[in-house]
Amino acid sequence: MSDDYLWNRSGEPDPEVERLETLLGGLRHRSGPLDYTRLPASIPPARSRWRWRRVVLAAACSAVVIVAAGFWWRSPAPARPAGPPPGPWIAQSLAGTPTVAGAPLRGESRIGDDGVIETDASSSVRLSATGVGMIDLGPGTRLRTVASGEGEYRLALDRGTLHAHIWATPGSFAVETPSATALDLGCSYKLEVAPDGNGRLHVTLGWVGLGQHEVESLVPQGAVCVLRPGAGPGTPYFDDAPGALIEALSMIDGAAGRMPAGSLDSVLAAARPRDAFTLWHLLRRADGADAGRLYTRLVALSPPPAEVTEESILGKDKAALEAWWNTFGLGDAELFGRWRARRF
Repeated sequence: MSDDYLWNRSGEPDPEVERLETLLGGLRHRSGPLDYTRLPASIPPARSRWRWRRVVLAAACSAVVIVAAGFWWRSPAPARPAGPPPGPWIAQSLAGTPTVAGAPLRGESRIGDDGVIETDASSSVRLSATGVGMIDLGPGTRLRTVASGEGEYRLALDRGTLHAHIWATPGSFAVETPSATALDLGCSYKLEVAPDGNGRLHVTLGWVGLGQHEVESLVPQGAVCVLRPGAGPGTPYFDDAPGALIEALSMIDGAAGRMPAGSLDSVLAAARPRDAFTLWHLLRRADGADAGRLYTRLVALSPPPAEVTEESILGKDKAALEAWWNTFGLGDAELFGRWRARRF
């Protein structure tokens, strides 16, 4: 081999030198941009490297989930507080020392289901619930909270006096008494229950539906209804009704559905056009000739809609009776009927 071949590749090449040139030729310098397709095969492509990273990351996440699940499975469930769950009502002492579940109430206390609030002769309490209303309990009152369904609020007045101011959805709030259940239809009212179970409802705003078994009364603003144990709600009347009408109604309601001699005559004679709703209640409960007399007087005081007939009214057709009620301007009877079955 000539030495000139090593310097300028002239002369005759040596076979061994040619073999080395061929072996190392892939590593010689090349001008121009780098050709990535000629990278050594031992370096994996970028996509392949990312695929492996994802596999490793997924495996790590799975391990974390498994460990966390095992920890949660072994961890004891949090202890539930003893006693009934808290209800929506908050009791606040207004005067004296009322009690909640037998314990003195000082300041405020949340009342759970089946809670009992009592006031003595010198104490009073205010109950309030967000989105429901506010209720003041007078002296000598015993009130219970009653478990109810979702969106329903129910109390039971065993004795005493409550003043309710309710702004919940009509039909969602009710108060039980020994004589009847008072269903709020958007109102304010005073409800009283004596120790013997007799009671009285006076509505000051809106109206209230009273019911027990098959006996029902719709009590509008400014009206009163007497309650009797075993007899349900009485016949409602306006608080400015003539005394003769109120006295006659007391005799009728106390006679368990019968019309004592002369009592119906007194009602028919004393009734004003404003008292049409009172006669409407009596007509629903009367039969025979008494029902006929009530119908005639009621037509004179407040004529029924054209589609309502005497036959349908005397037959106690529910739709006809409610259509006549709706002409009094005291509220839509359908609203009461919608909640009747669920509340009484």
